[in-house]
This record gives sequence, C-alpha cells and structure tokens, in this order.
Amino acid sequence: MLISKTFKWDAAHRLPKHQAKCRHLHGHTYTMTVEFEGNINDEGMVIDFGEIRKILTPYIDQLDHTTIICKDDTELLEIFQQKAWRHFLLPYDSTAENLCRYFSTLLIQNHQHFLRENGITAIGIKIYETETSCAYLHTQVEV
Repeated sequence: MLISKTFKWDAAHRLPKHQAKCRHLHGHTYTMTVEFEGNINDEGMVIDFGEIRKILTPYIDQLDHTTIICKDDTELLEIFQQKAWRHFLLPYDSTAENLCRYFSTLLIQNHQHFLRENGITAIGIKIYETETSCAYLHTQVEV
C-alpha cells in the first residue's frame, strides 16, 4: 500500500552555474509530497498521517521563508552572513532534484527506526518548484 502527505513552503534560491534566468536570486512556493510504501497495520494504516507531520514539519520549518544557499555559493553566502539574514545551507545546489535527495537522506538516516518500526519498504519524494515542474526520487528502504 502507498500513502502520501503533502507539505508547502516558500523560499528563495539561485543556481549560480545555470546559464539562464535561474542563476539570479528568485523564489518559489515549493510543494513536496512524501510517499511511504508498506503493509497496512492492525489499525488499518500504513503510518499515521500525524506521525508523518511530526517528523517532517521541523525540517520544513527550517526552509520556510529562507534563502536556500549552496555551501559553494560563497558570494551569496557572504552577503547573507554579513547581514545576518535568514538562510539555509545545503551541501549542493538547490535544484528540485537535490531537494528530493536531501529529504530522502534525512528520512533514511535520521528516522531509520521509525521506518523499520512501521514496515516501510520504500519512500518517494516529489518536489514541485512550480505547478508544472517537479522532481521525483523513489528509494528502497531496508527493513
């Protein structure tokens, strides 16, 4: 069985290596859908949606209304640090693909016990930068 929960946040970013307009600082209302694949438990659920919210909301709150900056974008990072402006540092460019990788890694590394305890066999992360553009990552989970 597959279940999903959707989250939204607003953030700015830029892709300094991009050859078109995305190299400039701009913002998105991101939509992320997180999928969990597993068997239905005795309560008739794969995972309680409230538990998913509890796990992911702190991560979303760290990104909401920030500027997401790649650690290698020293020019932008220096400005934000000088001004003490709110930002979130990523180890790689903030593409939708890399945000999928970031959230997948967080779930697998930081919540392995929760995934195992609930018999989750796979997770999927889909992140929309716009209504028509998204990235999707599906990852098997070792139980």
